[in-house]
Amino acid sequence: MDTGPLTTGEFHTLALICDTLLPPGDSPWRASVAERGAALLRRLPNADDLAQLRRLLRLLEMPVASLALTGQAQRLSAMSPVERENALRALARHPLSQIRGAFQALKRLAMVLYYADCDAEGHNPAWPPLNYPGPIAAPPNVPKTIRPLAVEDGATLGCDVVIVGSGVGGGIVADELTAAGYDVIVLEKGGYYNESDFNQREFEALQKLCLDGGLSASQDQGIVILAGSCLGGGTVINYTTSLRTPDPVRAEWARLTGLDFFVKDEFTRSLDAVCERLHVNQEHNRPSRRDELMARGLTVCGWHVDRMPRNVDGCTQDDVCGYCGFGCVRGAKCSTLKTCLQDAFERGARIVVHCAAERVLIENGRAVGVVARTQAGHHVTVHARVVVVAAGAIHSPALLLRSSLSRPVGDYLRLHPVTAVWGTFEEAVRPWTGTLQALYSEQFADLDEGYGVRFETTAIHPLFLAFGAAWESAAQFDATMRRLAYTSPIGILLRDRFGGRVTLNRNGVPVIRYRIATYDQQHVRRGVESAARILLAAGAQEVFSTQNRFVAFRPGGQETLEDWLSRVDRVGYGANQTIYISFHQMGTCRMGSDRATSVVNGRGETHAVKNLYVADASLFPSASGVNPMITMAALAHYVAQQIKASLA
Repeated sequence: MDTGPLTTGEFHTLALICDTLLPPGDSPWRASVAERGAALLRRLPNADDLAQLRRLLRLLEMPVASLALTGQAQRLSAMSPVERENALRALARHPLSQIRGAFQALKRLAMVLYYADCDAEGHNPAWPPLNYPGPIAAPPNVPKTIRPLAVEDGATLGCDVVIVGSGVGGGIVADELTAAGYDVIVLEKGGYYNESDFNQREFEALQKLCLDGGLSASQDQGIVILAGSCLGGGTVINYTTSLRTPDPVRAEWARLTGLDFFVKDEFTRSLDAVCERLHVNQEHNRPSRRDELMARGLTVCGWHVDRMPRNVDGCTQDDVCGYCGFGCVRGAKCSTLKTCLQDAFERGARIVVHCAAERVLIENGRAVGVVARTQAGHHVTVHARVVVVAAGAIHSPALLLRSSLSRPVGDYLRLHPVTAVWGTFEEAVRPWTGTLQALYSEQFADLDEGYGVRFETTAIHPLFLAFGAAWESAAQFDATMRRLAYTSPIGILLRDRFGGRVTLNRNGVPVIRYRIATYDQQHVRRGVESAARILLAAGAQEVFSTQNRFVAFRPGGQETLEDWLSRVDRVGYGANQTIYISFHQMGTCRMGSDRATSVVNGRGETHAVKNLYVADASLFPSASGVNPMITMAALAHYVAQQIKASLA
């Protein structure tokens, strides 16, 4: 038996927790959850998170500590099944956010492995009761057309420009600089995957294609962090949403930074260029059933709805498209992998995958290269005239901090926290099918000085419902999951005005410190109320919030929607009260003219170190308010022009 990094006693407590969380049964699949979960704990990116979890498992076996945690002065292993269920509910509702967060982490671990993982043949015995088919299209036999560079331990490479990260920022910069004739090396922490690897298994995709295997979260576990970590970054797994930077946001950024290029034609030309490069269009907007229901509700309410611009070419917009968040098997998604990086490689760019940058080499106040380590443990040194950091808003500041840069590096973190209201319908929705995001609404995008919420919907497979559904009991949770085929969400994307920081722990690993502010919580509340109204107007038989308690409303009874909202209010909108996911991480290497409040200048070059540039969402002066891919791409395009000018 593999107990992972746990002792035998800790593993036994974890197994009891999983047994209590999961629906009753004696299947080998159910029995294996604890062992698979323990093995997965080895991949936790922050050793402190593992230490805290192990401490909780030990405390639950101490009667005095158990009394403080669960209200029962006995060891978890001495409790009856009913008492254990009561104990876990107490953890979920504990006054301390850290305890609620620990419960949410355990719940996510167990439920994702039970409902979303699959065996070697791609099957999961929990799927038939959900009416979920699992993968519906086999990966095609598509050859890989990029040949990553293999490096030996101690290798030393040289180039004009080394780029750390290959997502939308790194991809655009590589494309622009190789087109101008410069010698470029791209270092990517993740692996190289294409259509032949996209097997539509959601948990496997999470582990292969996402940062830290999808295990990243804020320090208090209040926000799950999902970001791409593969060649092409988030553009490989995102929802193809291609909204331009709103004009009011551009004006705000100009005011905040003292940089007027945000509102001038120069930045508009970069927006135009990247939209053309990534094939952004509104010709692939066939609404899924989810979109149709959202549009119906919005129309009944008299609220805004519009077609989503998307970066696709030849997208079939059928059932298979609902799996595109695990990688597009049709090859229709115009990711930087298929566009910018492919062209850069064909022009001679060298690309190293499974290679994490450890620090920037700095001599006499100038960046001269990067020291990195491959997954195989090989050390690599790259010497370059220019270093471009495009590792995302979590790892870009971490790299700079490890390279002896200091605050405000890591400050001004924004996460676009996303929660949802779920509606269950009499008709089958099959929310895992159809176009990922065909429609959106900006009805409440400006609740106060440009801050508010936007509404979107997306494909839902078992994993996201398992993330978001509240656990009150094993029976209640399983009943919620069994309604998956009849459930449709409206996502509430918050433009957060206030944010957090990225720091380093003692091992140089980034720590995400973030609490959703009271101001922002009021906008979430408005979003929850309005999303419920949209779903009810669309014909939902029941709506429920994404919180740590199951708070549902069924129309036609004595309770009013206002009564329901009061119950939602009592649960709260703070950390581990409402459940949040961040798909968009921004800030932390802020662009601006003031060295005290920004990390890079108006050219994208760091104030502290010459020839060291940043080209990703960490540049954002504040949250973009819309899905940030096109804004990231435009800023990277703009920074690339500055680099070309400096190298000329």
